[in-house]
Amino acid sequence: MDLNTLLQRAQNLTKGNVECELPGVERTLQQVLQATEQLHSRVTQTGAKEIQAQILLGSKGIDLPKLNQKLEALSTGKTFEPVDVAGADTDVCTFLKNERENAILSVIEDTNKNINDTVTKQKWGDLISTWNEEKTRLLDALIGPSQNFIDLQRLPEQIILNPECLPLSCLDKMSLLYAQELCKYNALVLKNRPRPNLVQKFAQLASTFGDVRLTDMWMLLSCVTQVNEAPSQTDPIKSRQQRPEFVLHARTYLERRYRVYISSLMAQACATDSYQLVRAYVSRRFSGQQTIGLVDMAGGKPLWPLIYYSLRCGAVEAAVDFLREAGPSYEEFAELIADRNGGVLNSKIESKLKLQYANKIRNSTDAYKKAVYCILLGCDTNEVHGEVAKTIDDFLWIKLAMLRPGDATGYGQLQTSFIENYGEKYFNAAQNAHLYFQALALTGQFEAAIEFLARTDANRVHAVHMAIALHELGILGGVRSVSQPLLSIDISDPTPLRRLNLARLIRLYVQRFEGTDTAEALHYYYTLRNLHDPKGRNMFLTCVCDLVVDSGVLDTSIFDLIFGPRQTTAPSEHEVSGGLFRQFSCPDFDTRTMAGLVADELITRGNFEMAVRLYDMAGKLNLALKHISILLAQVVQQPAVEGTLRARLSLEAERFSNRLTNRQTEIEPKILVSFTLLRDLLKFFDNYNEGKPLVALELLDHTGLIPNCIQDVDTCLANVKRLSGEVIKVIPDVMVAAMDITLTKYKQLKSEMEPVSVLQHQRLQELRERAKAIANMAATMPYCPTNQRLLQLELLMH
Repeated sequence: MDLNTLLQRAQNLTKGNVECELPGVERTLQQVLQATEQLHSRVTQTGAKEIQAQILLGSKGIDLPKLNQKLEALSTGKTFEPVDVAGADTDVCTFLKNERENAILSVIEDTNKNINDTVTKQKWGDLISTWNEEKTRLLDALIGPSQNFIDLQRLPEQIILNPECLPLSCLDKMSLLYAQELCKYNALVLKNRPRPNLVQKFAQLASTFGDVRLTDMWMLLSCVTQVNEAPSQTDPIKSRQQRPEFVLHARTYLERRYRVYISSLMAQACATDSYQLVRAYVSRRFSGQQTIGLVDMAGGKPLWPLIYYSLRCGAVEAAVDFLREAGPSYEEFAELIADRNGGVLNSKIESKLKLQYANKIRNSTDAYKKAVYCILLGCDTNEVHGEVAKTIDDFLWIKLAMLRPGDATGYGQLQTSFIENYGEKYFNAAQNAHLYFQALALTGQFEAAIEFLARTDANRVHAVHMAIALHELGILGGVRSVSQPLLSIDISDPTPLRRLNLARLIRLYVQRFEGTDTAEALHYYYTLRNLHDPKGRNMFLTCVCDLVVDSGVLDTSIFDLIFGPRQTTAPSEHEVSGGLFRQFSCPDFDTRTMAGLVADELITRGNFEMAVRLYDMAGKLNLALKHISILLAQVVQQPAVEGTLRARLSLEAERFSNRLTNRQTEIEPKILVSFTLLRDLLKFFDNYNEGKPLVALELLDHTGLIPNCIQDVDTCLANVKRLSGEVIKVIPDVMVAAMDITLTKYKQLKSEMEPVSVLQHQRLQELRERAKAIANMAATMPYCPTNQRLLQLELLMH
């Protein structure tokens, strides 16, 4: 701005030109006063706090009145409303932001609407269901005698089941065949006859099922377990790593299997001659460009594939022939193979060939030559040999062939690689169960292989019988305690071997059919005869005991099935009633032992009634009388009602009474006295409840428990102190019954004899003295809950 322009503007302001950008503002005094009053009223209405807020916000550059106007303009609707679409002056970012917010709000609104509709629908459905139930209940209550209110289209039909009809078996055809084979095997064991190889028996049975994979698994197990029986005290897990038979038989199985495979590819004429078979197979497989990289030839064929496939088929002689045909330069290698096959260790040749491998062969382009050197010399144990080993069987055979006899460390590393490094995921075990099982079984990990099969319902039946067969051969590694998990690791065992809980596996398998196929269940439990539970009891007896006890105490059919029907006479020393368990009798246990064990378990569970029966069957008459006395003490004073516990015990007491007349077993005097007194008191209460007081008193006088006069009180108390707790428990009720009989006789005698003679008066006095003696005895006893009742009855006689 120059000076001329500044001068011109100053002149315009002086002249009052209307074109000036800042027009003058004029207010009258009245207007100024009015504006002042408005400002004063606004300040006074705002209050001190709002003034302070305005000062504070004003210092920060915030206009509080404008802020209030903006807040009042905000919508306070209860529902989500779409954001206004951007106008023409809105940029692209704002438009996209509004669209995103609108989409989120629409999703929230739709979700709330759907939830509200669902809740409403469920509420009305529940309300309608409740009303329908109430309507049905009301209509049922309104049904009249004519039955015309509700028209029933189909009435229930009555079905009568034949009580002699046996329940259907829970075993399918395959499981039943396995069970029958096991029963035959157990029969030979019980008769002390030579036992067959149970693995081979089950393998022959599995071949009839028509499942190729199942047959292969059983044949594998049959081949690998053809080892010499170890001493009974030897731990299978501890000795397995030191026994070369498992590695040798696993390798032999793979070699036989591969020979069958290439025989199926070649002509049948070559199948019997290993030399011609391998030569024909190599000729077919290696032709033209497929021989690129193969360094040595023999008779126009690649040498090292001939050697490898000869070893792969187990044809060691053919491999030696091929080497000798190739020339004298391979004589040492042929000698090494021949010596190795004969069990001779030639350290000089091995050292020379190992040096040759390290200098030349390791970098050779012939993968078969490298594989043969590694197999025979044990070089590069971590080498995979992927160009040669095309399948799991090839890889596993190479690893097994590289192991030396007694190489526990290498064997353990091979086992670890399969179960931990590769594992189920690598083998896709869920879909290829047979493949993973074969890998574990061929490396001597039978426990882990069986546990893996037992996880699925389809393979559990095979896993159980594999475990039983290996256990009978003494090969299966069992747990230290039957309470351990199905598969466990013992820190003292070689890595990575596991232990299998055979008892748990069998019980899990048998529990589904032990109620319907009890005979077969006992044979499965018999395979546990050499195991013991944490209490030291035989596992066979423990399993049968649990079977009987858990079947239910009210259903005695299982007792009759296992122990046979109860004999009416006393069982002799060598005669026990027939039952399923009788066939398993041996010097270690018999039916009597089993009955006593079940009775002990029933006692711990509080079922004394059935325990008494089993103690009697076991020949333990002392325990039988002891526990029937405990039961009689609880019900002896009750009235006799048919079908009750008292009625059943009355029959048992009568049966034992007949037994005691011609008993051959010595019984403890205290137990015998308790049972005899309770039996007499049982008859006493029977006569008392039937209204036969004279017979009841005669029985009571025979027991000597209740005094007839004051002088007998001390004698009766002395007798009571020598009795067991079961009898003492009943005496208060006996005294009440005796006092009631005495009162009844007193009233009857007093009503019939008037006037009273001297003899009659003496008789009444005897009854009063008897009542007083009973009351005194009750008062003298330490604890008598019927003392007050006896005093009331005595007072009625005065």
